[in-house]
Amino acid sequence: MSEEKKNKAMNISTNKAKEMEARLEQENSHKTEETPAGDVYSKVEKKDSESGVEKPTKEAVEEAVEWSQENQM
Repeated sequence: MSEEKKNKAMNISTNKAKEMEARLEQENSHKTEETPAGDVYSKVEKKDSESGVEKPTKEAVEEAVEWSQENQM
């Protein structure tokens, strides 16, 4: 495996681990005021520790915009 492929695989693994950590943190939150009301974005970059607001990845925002444009009446 080339060094470039190894680095790409490592980045994907790191990003997936961050997504899983953010999801677990949200699911394990016992205080509802710290948990966002809805899951608008499928991929979360991080979560604000004080407000509980999730920051979506750029890819998630682009997917949401695309979906919205396709589903407008």
